[in-house]
Amino acid sequence: MKQKLLVFLFLSFFLSLHSQEIDFSGEVHSFGLTYTGEDSPFWFHTNKRGRVDERTNFSGFISTNGVYKISENATLELGLAALYQDGYTDKLQLDESYLTFNNSWLGVVIGRKQRRDLYKGLSATNQSVLWSLNARPLPGIRFFTKRPIFFKNNTGLGFRASLEEYLMDDERFVDNTRLHHKSFHLVYKSSPKFQISAGLRHFVQWGGTHPEYGDLPSNFEAYTRVVTGRGVGNNTGDAISEQEINGLGNHLGSYEINMKTKLSGYNIELIYNHLFEDGSGSLLRNTPDGRYGVFVENTRAPLDSWLQALMYEFYYTKNQSKNTPTTDGEDNYFNNNLYRSGWTYENRVLGLPFISLDPDRFRIANNKIIAHHLGLSGMAFNKIPYRFLGSFRKNYGGKGSSNINGKHVFSTYIDLNLLQNIVNLNLHLGGDFSEIATPNFGAGVSISKVFL
Repeated sequence: MKQKLLVFLFLSFFLSLHSQEIDFSGEVHSFGLTYTGEDSPFWFHTNKRGRVDERTNFSGFISTNGVYKISENATLELGLAALYQDGYTDKLQLDESYLTFNNSWLGVVIGRKQRRDLYKGLSATNQSVLWSLNARPLPGIRFFTKRPIFFKNNTGLGFRASLEEYLMDDERFVDNTRLHHKSFHLVYKSSPKFQISAGLRHFVQWGGTHPEYGDLPSNFEAYTRVVTGRGVGNNTGDAISEQEINGLGNHLGSYEINMKTKLSGYNIELIYNHLFEDGSGSLLRNTPDGRYGVFVENTRAPLDSWLQALMYEFYYTKNQSKNTPTTDGEDNYFNNNLYRSGWTYENRVLGLPFISLDPDRFRIANNKIIAHHLGLSGMAFNKIPYRFLGSFRKNYGGKGSSNINGKHVFSTYIDLNLLQNIVNLNLHLGGDFSEIATPNFGAGVSISKVFL
């Protein structure tokens, strides 16, 4: 009901503006796929923005948005998108419903809006090891800096920051769980060719209605404890206090370092994310767990070059503070005792998608992994844009679940843009190869059209 009211208010506001002052655009997209296994191959349903699940054979969405120019440097944008997919989901949903404000340095999003795809779609996690494109966007409000804000001119020391509040409105163990997110990164730019940033990203699942304990703390005092990472306080029951040992709510965080440079026509970015879920991890006692990556783009490559961009990422999550366990033992990434649906939304992992759910798609079963991921993009045969993803990983299970004992999985995927004229026509091919299962192959076709 709240979403319908929000959409109505958005439409009423935009219709009150002069239509000739609004730039409209839209997109229609359909995707059909088939596969030999019970589930589709890994990269057919992973990082698909919640538009494809493991059992999907058809997915389609239609979107429209309008941009109203307030001033030379400020705009308002309204967006709506409807999504249908079969499989586990098998229903019509709002893919997007948002109102945004943008100026030269600040962005504000109200509603549900898909996030920008970074690194040309070659990364396994996009922006952060904790926040991938694996699930549909959550409804909420978001404030963020659109670019680094420097203290003097456009070089030297500056910062980037964000503050976000969301409602997890899916079917989950704790109904109406709230999600708080903030980030802060210091940025140093010595020249247009070199920039380095270092900072912190912090998520907390909090509030909601627990099936056993009822309404969990959600007042202003609870919010201040959530934001600052303090304990549960004196206003909660002993049972809840026993479940939330490290702080009020389910906390996740990451330290992030990014270095960008330009060298002989190449854009190069080095990436490091250290993830943690409690005090031991925040003190780096779970090292070397995290994400290590490099992205290289050849800005001088000819349009028909086979290789125009490359990304390599290494993920390691086996340590989990095993040498310095806390009062509740070793870490258990993306799981939580109180918020048992964990770091998921609509039965999809929100962060690193190599961390996976159990067969019932409820709890995280496999969060100890070692993974190598490679992404390539360019122009094949002088005329076909392509994107290739290849991932080799070992799965070691997780705390409280059966030990998979180092199961190897190799997942491949290639996206070929065969037609770029009246419509975009793409062919998708891929497969999974596991040492304990027969190969699983998949093929799909997508057709899309953008209207400006």
